[in-house]
Amino acid sequence: MQRFIGFLGRLCFSLIFIIAGINKILNWDGSEQYLVNQMLDVLAKSYHQGWAQTLFDQVLPLAPTLLVVGTIAELLGGLLVLTGLQVRLGALILCLFLIPTTLLFHNFWALQGSEMQLQLTMFMKNLSIFGGGLILLAFGKGRKKTEAP
Repeated sequence: MQRFIGFLGRLCFSLIFIIAGINKILNWDGSEQYLVNQMLDVLAKSYHQGWAQTLFDQVLPLAPTLLVVGTIAELLGGLLVLTGLQVRLGALILCLFLIPTTLLFHNFWALQGSEMQLQLTMFMKNLSIFGGGLILLAFGKGRKKTEAP
């Protein structure tokens, strides 16, 4: 029963990443445009910050590469966790993916009203998923069987 529950937990955790990665592949141009638009939107909201302009001047041309890396991270990390082959490595990949993704796409602190509330909820959702990833990183697939003395 414990193995089944562990698998079910890994399935629930990994599906969001696997499905998102597949959707990016199926709608590549739209995904790339969405990434670029989000980067430009964050830059526009950070116009008074000189560092933001410098950062985005360097990062914006890399948007297609970042999309490839992000998609690979979602698919590889999700599949490693789901299959139980390398749970800790998969969790690490997904946690590293979540940090910039959450900060870029759910910047509630730069918004107001209902959009701020929505992005705060999405930020907290990602924070919860990140916490689940940390648990997987710490404990891996679960307890290993110990042999009787």
